[in-house]
Amino acid sequence: MTDPGTAARPHEGVAAIVSRISLNDAANGMTDEFREQIAAFGRLSSASQADIASGVQRNLRRWWRWLSTGTVPPDSDFDPLRDWARDRAAEGVGLHDLLRAFGLAGQLGWQLIRRSAREDEADALLDAAGLLMEYVDRVSAVVTETYLAEREALVSEDERRTRGLLERLARGEPLEAAHTDLAQRLGVPTDGSYSPFAIAMPDRPPRRHSALAARLRRRGWTLTVTEGDRVIGLTWKPLDVRDLDEGNDVLLAIGDPAPRGELADALDDLVLVLKHGTRAGLRGRLRLENHLLEVLVGRSPRTAAQLWAQVVAPLIGSEREELLRTLRTLVACGFDRGAASAQLHVHRNTLAYRLGRIEQITGLDLDSPRDVAAVYLAIAVASER
Repeated sequence: MTDPGTAARPHEGVAAIVSRISLNDAANGMTDEFREQIAAFGRLSSASQADIASGVQRNLRRWWRWLSTGTVPPDSDFDPLRDWARDRAAEGVGLHDLLRAFGLAGQLGWQLIRRSAREDEADALLDAAGLLMEYVDRVSAVVTETYLAEREALVSEDERRTRGLLERLARGEPLEAAHTDLAQRLGVPTDGSYSPFAIAMPDRPPRRHSALAARLRRRGWTLTVTEGDRVIGLTWKPLDVRDLDEGNDVLLAIGDPAPRGELADALDDLVLVLKHGTRAGLRGRLRLENHLLEVLVGRSPRTAAQLWAQVVAPLIGSEREELLRTLRTLVACGFDRGAASAQLHVHRNTLAYRLGRIEQITGLDLDSPRDVAAVYLAIAVASER
């Protein structure tokens, strides 16, 4: 690897290719790919996802400078990346997921370079490939070193062992001897079904969630671990909000008992329910079956974006603000036009006129069950995202 501060081979050709890449478009594309292809990123809170997006932008700017100048950045330039990796470690994101993200970023970066290169730039393209691989190696090494040090400090041996057993059970994988011994010591049944659960305490730091997970393990809910700003687990005995000893300002999402092979997906669904509950200001116990639409849309960010673009986006703007407020009120009133006109303090004829304008602008038919369903999903679910 090139020593910090020294120039690589002539880089003018590489710089010309890289100058044609839009960093904002690249950052948005990479962030979307991470959310879609790496489940651990999609389960994070909105604030954490925003931090991931900012980290992608910083990383691309550093990558752009590396390829444009052919000069390896000094070690101090990677300090923001180290902070980013520490935050992901604290949230419980696996190292394999982080390294997969950087591998995926490398693939996407190479696609961008190839699309931006001209036919007469084959030599520069080869130079760019070498620099790109060198950069991915460097950031992967920084992330690995930082992550391992942080997790060693954050995660107790008790939780590490418990996490390994929980993940094996959730994915329906065969248990190794060490897992079987641990299950016996902890009194965890290894046959039958488990109820998955997920807990969030909005506005409370990760250390409070870690303390809650440790307390639940001591009290018999043995398969309980943290994922940054949430707690997840599997239980074979009842669990309710009062068992948490955290007051009423919490969310507990719990699913029906399920066999081992279905638990990983069930936990992902419950995390989506928690996200919806947090955004909607809900508290207390949430049951999966009451939030199936939110889960369906949450599992497909692209579909949510398309619904939002079809229904909400055309109504955005100061001149259409009243129309969007009218549509939101109609949804909040369960599409009862009488209730909506009363809540808006307008005559039913005024409401009918506004709804006609909405249909004109969006192309929707508010008497069509299909379009009514699209409006509900866009306003009540997709707009949250």
